Amino acid sequence: MFPDSQSRSAALFDRARAVQPGANTRHMITFAPYVIYAERGNGCRVTDVDGNVYIDWVNNFSTNIHGYGYPPIVEAIKAQAERMLCCILPTEAEIALSEIIVERWPGIDQVRFTNSGTEAVMVAVKAARAITGRSKIAKTEGGYHGQFDLVEASFLPTPANWGPEDRPAAPPLGHGTPQSLLDEAVIVPFNAVDATLARLEEEKDALAAVIIDPIPARLGFAPASQAYLTALRRFCTENGIVLIFDEVFCGRAGYHGAQGRLGVLPDLTALGKIIGGGLPIGAVGGTKEAMAIFDNLAGPLKMSHSGTFTGNPMSMVAGIAAMRGLTPEVFARLEAQGESLRRGLMERMAAFGLDMRANGLASMTSLQFFSEPADNYREFHNRSGDAYLDRMRRLHRDMLNEGLLMATRGLMVGSTAMTDADIDETLARAEIALQAFAQREAA
Repeated sequence: MFPDSQSRSAALFDRARAVQPGANTRHMITFAPYVIYAERGNGCRVTDVDGNVYIDWVNNFSTNIHGYGYPPIVEAIKAQAERMLCCILPTEAEIALSEIIVERWPGIDQVRFTNSGTEAVMVAVKAARAITGRSKIAKTEGGYHGQFDLVEASFLPTPANWGPEDRPAAPPLGHGTPQSLLDEAVIVPFNAVDATLARLEEEKDALAAVIIDPIPARLGFAPASQAYLTALRRFCTENGIVLIFDEVFCGRAGYHGAQGRLGVLPDLTALGKIIGGGLPIGAVGGTKEAMAIFDNLAGPLKMSHSGTFTGNPMSMVAGIAAMRGLTPEVFARLEAQGESLRRGLMERMAAFGLDMRANGLASMTSLQFFSEPADNYREFHNRSGDAYLDRMRRLHRDMLNEGLLMATRGLMVGSTAMTDADIDETLARAEIALQAFAQREAA
């Protein structure tokens, strides 16, 4: 049972404290009183250093869409490692992965690779500024776009600092963010068409880009409405502003990504996670017109973009193998399993009298401490309640002790390694965890 002070994970955690601040290098994976350390993965299961086996519903925050040990990825990595790990010269694999992305995302004509989703967003923002000659960036309240201080503005705001509902403030996430940088961020309310357009109208002459995650994980996968996305698309087109979709996470929404599913196309798209087959990767794609800013063969260079490991062959071959395994039929199966998971969880939540829901779409699920869907960040925050994180950590522990690994904020994402039997097993284990949680809540 977790926690166990005599476990090897607890000992490793203590050892890490001496050489890593907070005994971690990723804040979002930590939980008290120590973090479980992984030993190996197989299919949809991960085994920790103490021999405990968990059905993995985090999948490294979505990167492992095929789970662990997916043969085509393993074989591609082995073969590439024998040829070379990296090289200053490009490889044919870089072209092949680009072709796959261009074929699938309808708003992408050309691609450039980066090393992470955060880096993809940074490059997209730089490109928008170079294209427009303007500096300000608009984003939705509560939106997450990676570890980039400009777009961290208004990530996880609270009533103490989020400002008026129709004109949200731009509070920093961490200490030390310059006010001059925050002044470049324009925050708009998610899914509020009139208020958003009014705020954008005020700043249109200074705006380089509007960036949005159309199916944001931090809002429990509540999608942007068709009306909202259409309004953003129209406004950006009319005012020469670059519309950026952050599909680093929600690119798994379907065979043609979130934009294909929702039917609105951006100028630039930031990608990551699933396109790398579990290896570090990011990408910026877009229309030929927008991507021309990177073309150093057509005249004087307008914007520089490079990187030591950009387009590295290991990530390229892993990405090719991963994407080829994601056919329309596979996406349909992932979605059906996601719907079964959410339906089964909500039946059990109701049976134990929990005011909760399992929200989401496709293979993306979010456990929430309210029963009606939230439409924006403030609804999500207020309905979750002040004790949200503490309650979710308790539920996380109950799930962990039943052999289910989910994110500490209630996120669950599926993988192609999961069978219908694995969904049934997950629900059986979750039933025990939810019952224990409900009993504790009632005490």
